[in-house]
Formats: sequence, structure tokens, C-alpha cells
Amino acid sequence: MRFLLTLTLLAFLLGCGSATDAAKSDHPNVAPTQDDLATEALVVNAGGRIEKDKSGAVTLVDFSGKPLDEKLISRIGTLPNLQKLLLRGCTVSNEMFTKLAAPSNLQVLDLRETPLTGKCLSQIGKCAKLRNLQFRGNAITDNDLKHLANLTELKVLGLDETAVDGNAFGELSGLAQLEELYLFGTPFLEVNLPKLAPFTKLKRLRLRGTLITGDGFVDLAGLTALEDLDVSETGFKDASVDHLKPFSQLKRLNLWATKIGDNAVPTVAEFNSLEWLNLDRNSIGDKNIHDLTKLPNLTWLHLGSTLLTDDGLMQLAPMKQLQTLIVTRTEVTDEGAAKLAHELPKTKIQHIYKPEKNES
Repeated sequence: MRFLLTLTLLAFLLGCGSATDAAKSDHPNVAPTQDDLATEALVVNAGGRIEKDKSGAVTLVDFSGKPLDEKLISRIGTLPNLQKLLLRGCTVSNEMFTKLAAPSNLQVLDLRETPLTGKCLSQIGKCAKLRNLQFRGNAITDNDLKHLANLTELKVLGLDETAVDGNAFGELSGLAQLEELYLFGTPFLEVNLPKLAPFTKLKRLRLRGTLITGDGFVDLAGLTALEDLDVSETGFKDASVDHLKPFSQLKRLNLWATKIGDNAVPTVAEFNSLEWLNLDRNSIGDKNIHDLTKLPNLTWLHLGSTLLTDDGLMQLAPMKQLQTLIVTRTEVTDEGAAKLAHELPKTKIQHIYKPEKNES
């Protein structure tokens, strides 16, 4: 009897083991095929950069700024484990791009500064695992964006310097995982700001150089995860700063070249999480500047091209945590800067403007 029980138990254990082995074999580390190796050689010989996983399969192809032809991009599309494709600055056309097809495991696609237009978005919309999609300077409109509606795993969407005005964002509400959205230099309209409300996981939002004034932020109170907001070079005004109060996690705020003045400073000073603040090129003077000392975590502050004087500058003396303070093109004198430097010996204070090398 004991012998039979032992055999039965052994058979049961062996059965469990084979089931486990079968489950593991569902996702094996398959070595690259000869075709994969041939494609890898083509990519490397053409000047591309690659990365591989532990099995030796290519997971990243980088042709940024390098020439590409139809044959090569067609072969790249056959790589079964391709997760990242970086083509920034490549002279890839819409017709050429169709040869890539829609790699099933693609997660990162960088098409910034390429000739590709919105025609390629219907193809890209089939890459269901895409998490990071970047354009810049491409001829893309809101009508093209609708093709991205099913990319529900998308976390980063870059549309800088495209023709997107935001009308299509109502059709993209399913992109609930979106964490970063870049719209610099687009004709994005104020009326379309509320259409960003469904993106409650947004951490970074760039609206620099768009057509907003900030009134629409009143409808974005649910974006409480926001950490980095850039509304520079817009019509953002004092009253609009009040609409940012729900963003309690805000660490970086760029208000460079907006329409704010002294009245906005006390409200900005309520954002206790701020670590980086740009108030450059605004009508801000000494009046409320002391309120900025209420920001305990601020380490970088730009007050250049404002109406700040030596008197206002000295009001910042309690900010011992400051690492960088920029007060170029203001009324601050050498003597005033030196006096504050004595109070803040660990702070790098820049009060003399130094043009960039590419400036005339």
C-alpha cells in the first residue's frame, strides 16, 4: 500500500512540474534567427546604434541624424523584439515609413525633426504597446491625432512645433496613462484647455509659445499630479495664477515672458513644493518680492529682465537654500549683488548678463 501511495504522490509531483515548465515556455528567451542577425549587421554597417536584451535580440535601433533607405527601414520592422526606434533628424518620407509596418512590441518612437507628416499617424496608431511618441516640427494637425485614440498605454506625447490647436483632444480622452504632454510652439487654443482634464496622471505639461491666457486652467483642477508646468511666452496673467493652486505637487514653474506682475507673486509663493521658478521678463518689482522667501524648497530662481532693485534683492536674504539666483538686466548693482552674496555665500548669483555664443 505504501508503495502504491508513493508512486501516486510521485506521479502527482511530476505532473505539477510539467505544468510549470509548460507555463514558462510560453515566454521563452528565443535566440535571434539568421534573418535577425542579418538585419542587425545591416543596421550596424549603415551606422546605426543598437541595444540587445539578454537573449541577444535587438531591442533598440538608433538612426538619429543618419541616412536611411526603404530597404533598411523595412528590415528594421521585422525585428521581433524591437521596443525603441529613434529616427530624430532622419530624412525618412511617409512612403518610406510605411515599409516599417507596425512592430508589435514597439514602445518608444522618436520622429522629431523628420519630414514625416500626419499621414503616418494611422500606421502608428496600430502600435498598441507604444508608450512614448515624439514629434517636433512635423506637419501634423488635429485631424491626424484621432488615429492615436487607441494608444491607451501612451505615457509621453510630444507635439512641439506642429499645427495642433487642441480641437482633437476631446477624442483622446482614453489616453488615461499620459504623464507628459509637449505642445511648445503650437497654435494651441485657450478654449481647448479643458479638453486636457481627463489626463489626470499628467506630471509634465509644456504650453510655451501657445495662444493661451490661462483662464482655462480653472477646469484643470483635477491635474493634481502635475510637477512641471511651462506656460512661458504666452498671455498667462495674474488672475490665471490662482487657477494653479490645486497643483500642490508642482516642482517646476516657468512663467518667463508672460503677462504677470507684482500681484501674482504672493500666489506663486503659496506653491510650497516649488524647487525651480522662472519669472524672467515680467513686470515684477520690489513690492511683493519678499513673499518668495516662503518657498522652502526653492533652489533655482530667475528674476532677470524685471524691475528688481538692490532693495528688493536684499529681501531674498533669508533664502539660504538657494543654489542659483539670476538677476541679469535688472536695476541690481554690483554693490547690491555683492551685499547679498555676503548673506548667501553658497548661492551662485548672476547679475551681469552674458550672451550665449550664438547670439550676435
